[in-house]
Amino acid sequence: MELKIFNHLLLFKIVKLPVLATIGITNRTEDGYFVVFLDYDEVERKVVEEDIDFLQKNYDLGSCLLLESSVDYTKETTEVGNYHVIFFTKHKFPEVREIINLTRCDEHFKRGWMYQGRCWVLRIADKINDKKEVVKPRPKLLKIVEASTNKEANLGLILFFEKLYKTKIRDLFTKVDNTTKVELIDYVTR
Repeated sequence: MELKIFNHLLLFKIVKLPVLATIGITNRTEDGYFVVFLDYDEVERKVVEEDIDFLQKNYDLGSCLLLESSVDYTKETTEVGNYHVIFFTKHKFPEVREIINLTRCDEHFKRGWMYQGRCWVLRIADKINDKKEVVKPRPKLLKIVEASTNKEANLGLILFFEKLYKTKIRDLFTKVDNTTKVELIDYVTR
């Protein structure tokens, strides 16, 4: 479709984007609290690491996982990519919303609580197309960013991510609750 506005010709093309199936995990704990999840798109890794450092120092969030959800290898540096951050300490909903809003994470993710189950969701599985092909692999664990805390951590999420990434997280926290359930969600994305 073409549209002429003033002396400019605008061209529109309608394309069908593929629908991809995946699985996500919510940040709501079994006992009604929330942990801090962060999702960064198209940023340098150092931006994410600076936010983690700020939150650990100013909000006593404890250790977290830094995940790489995808990297654009066409960029000048492979440090520009998409990242997830998963903290394990429990907070009330308003605190988590405030903490997330202090970061430079994706603006759309900041509003994620407004949809469906009123919580934030991060992808934890491959993105699969309608031909059952993996389009994007599950997020990769880059590192555990350690920091001590006296706040209570969520055992369910700790156990889940220990199993998913075959790593030890439990020993990084002095106080851990006794809940073991996590909430997984099947969803479609692009």
